[in-house]
Amino acid sequence: MNTDKQRIYSGEWKTLHPYNGSAPTDFYYITLANKVLATIQEAEELLDETDYRKLNLDEQKELACILTSYFEDIISQAGIFQAFSRVHLRRFGKRLPFFPLGSEYTPGEINTEDVQFLIWHYHMQLNNLEIAYSPQLDTFAAIAADVMDIFEAEYETAPENEKLLRYFQIDEKEAHNLYALHARFLWLCTQSYLFSNNGFLLEDQAVAVAEEAKDAGMDEQIPDMVNMLCNDFGFNHVTEFMRLTPPRWLAEVLGEDSPLYASLTSMGHKYTGYFRYESADDHVTRFRHIATDTIIEATNRSLVGLPRNMKDPALILRTGFVQWNGEWWLSGQISSYEDSEDLIGQITGDDDEYNLFEPEEELPEEEQQIILTDILSTTEGEEGQILDESDTAWQALLSDEIGKDFFIEQVKAGKIPGLQFYEDSGNKLLENLEFITEYIKR
Repeated sequence: MNTDKQRIYSGEWKTLHPYNGSAPTDFYYITLANKVLATIQEAEELLDETDYRKLNLDEQKELACILTSYFEDIISQAGIFQAFSRVHLRRFGKRLPFFPLGSEYTPGEINTEDVQFLIWHYHMQLNNLEIAYSPQLDTFAAIAADVMDIFEAEYETAPENEKLLRYFQIDEKEAHNLYALHARFLWLCTQSYLFSNNGFLLEDQAVAVAEEAKDAGMDEQIPDMVNMLCNDFGFNHVTEFMRLTPPRWLAEVLGEDSPLYASLTSMGHKYTGYFRYESADDHVTRFRHIATDTIIEATNRSLVGLPRNMKDPALILRTGFVQWNGEWWLSGQISSYEDSEDLIGQITGDDDEYNLFEPEEELPEEEQQIILTDILSTTEGEEGQILDESDTAWQALLSDEIGKDFFIEQVKAGKIPGLQFYEDSGNKLLENLEFITEYIKR
């Protein structure tokens, strides 16, 4: 029997939920999560302490909460996993990667393959993709089967979490409020059970920004800088699944019948940089990007409540703009600075500012080929371990300097031998090459 230390409590459960306070169904699902935890613990006890699949207690709790949140999502028809399977079907012609889905697989209901996929996804993200786990490891399959026994016993009587469901029922007022929508899709892609690892990525970035600010003697600006980071992340972050951004995922969860689907799927990249007020009329306010002279015409509806001095042409503004419904919207924190030659020099000397509106480009293929050849020819790891073809192939897949399309071309040409998951005789990686390459190279 679990001790108090080994149990999941309300605080741990609510980290994967978007609302303040509690929902009437929380006690039920926390109890269920503890049953799932006990099943995971039984499987983990069979693994040696040095086994690469081994999870510690906190990790076991996280996994139990994720799997139970999937069950809650299906029961409540919140639509998170259904959105994933629907997009995967549209993109790859099947609802789930890696697994052959027979007649027993029922879209929109609980499925063993879904649970096993989530177990694989958790392990991959937990270890920052460094370990090439096979989705079909016997341990993953055993845990999935046992967890499904628990879920199937509860399926007909489990209560819907109406508070979770209402979170995705966006009213007319919120549908026209970019900040309200941002809060929705930022939560979805940083704290929901399917994307929770992205929240840790955001936390790491926030810590890095704060440390840089402290080193530069800018302690007072840390809250504003972190606020801007979170705002940019919500618009621009590319998730591990099908390279969709948070607004795109909210659109898919809401569904194609939602009046918000078109505006969310067409939402543009957010550009944050240094601007100066240019002019205004009854409909738009114009800002000039200092480094490139690009003019942004922001709808005045996005300026309500912002400081009046932002229209002082003597000030330099750091802020961001995003296109939504065919209009530019000012979004996120706005900071103002006194004009000075030093600041102008820093701005005009910053490559990121000059390239703000340019799409990120991959290295020329010749350079990618040199990097790939170097990685594949490496025979010894950083800790002195011997590397075989599967190790170096995986390192090539992880390399940020090798682009997705170039990598896939090289694999198909037979230039990257040994690419496979550990202990995967069927080579599910090659069968799902597009998915896994997008999963890693985003």
